[in-house]
Amino acid sequence: MLTKEQKIKKISTFLKKKSHINYLTIMLESYNNKDMYIRFDYVERIKAYKIIWYDLEFVDIKHLELYTNMQLVQSFFANRLVELLHKINIKPGAFIDEKILGDRVTFTINISKDNPKEYVYDRFLPLKWAQLIDPLALVFSYLPRAMENYLSEMFAIFDNNVNYYNSSRPIKLNFAKDNIDDLFDKKIIIKGRRIEDRVTFLEKIGNRYLAIVEDEKIICVIIDKVANDFYNMWCTCNKPYLDEHIYATLQCIKDNKIRKFYKVKRKSDGKNLLEDVRKGEFYYAFGVEDERIKVVSRDGCIYKIPIKEKGKLAFEVIEDDDNLSLSKLLDDFK
Repeated sequence: MLTKEQKIKKISTFLKKKSHINYLTIMLESYNNKDMYIRFDYVERIKAYKIIWYDLEFVDIKHLELYTNMQLVQSFFANRLVELLHKINIKPGAFIDEKILGDRVTFTINISKDNPKEYVYDRFLPLKWAQLIDPLALVFSYLPRAMENYLSEMFAIFDNNVNYYNSSRPIKLNFAKDNIDDLFDKKIIIKGRRIEDRVTFLEKIGNRYLAIVEDEKIICVIIDKVANDFYNMWCTCNKPYLDEHIYATLQCIKDNKIRKFYKVKRKSDGKNLLEDVRKGEFYYAFGVEDERIKVVSRDGCIYKIPIKEKGKLAFEVIEDDDNLSLSKLLDDFK
């Protein structure tokens, strides 16, 4: 299998044979789980400029003509883009943030073949490279509308939206070394400390922490380890930032305040109970409400399932707490 670099080399050779002269390349590496190779070229054969792009994951090098996406650029905008690229006088370099996982952008100006300029950054365009805003915006205006999300994220520092994008992407955190407070606004920290005792269930399931927070309503929080010291964090209250429920859950994890979920399964239909457990055929439960048992999936979806079916108790408890709390609740329904 060809590497990304090998694919790009073959694409460049293919386009060169078609009289393309490259002025600008933008490489999005693992950005929103996509590897996109974007070019701004002058095509000598037709005396015109084009934007070309490839999805490197799906491109078939043997049939590049079928996988080449092109958009003709109007002469006014093409000339404007060339002018903008000529005016960029910031020093090339790399602005890499070790707290960001993937999402690498490489912006390379090739107008001067003897002196190409390369700018590399992770996810967010840095403030000191503001001169790249207009060229990026102009190029992306010729790309599919779905890719506007990439551009919005790149400009997050300028739009004061970094917290929003940080909360929806992997965050670097070492529970043993890092101060959790550094991730949150002061107001969120105060709210989070007030509700730490409302984290009523918290358990590590595989690489994922699953928690129930009983606030004004029942909230599920998920802290999902996606790489070494990188976590995706979200909760079902759908706030667009790191909120107090996530803060409270992180503090409980750090302090090792673990309270495992009850484990229940539907009444045996003749199958071996131990075999069902080994296959994972059970529910994570956290209580009873209105003759229904409250369960949560690993993805954070909360359900309330009738405790009785056809007049009979539908569940049996596989794992309870030391006080047999759930078993005693279910006994009332026998």
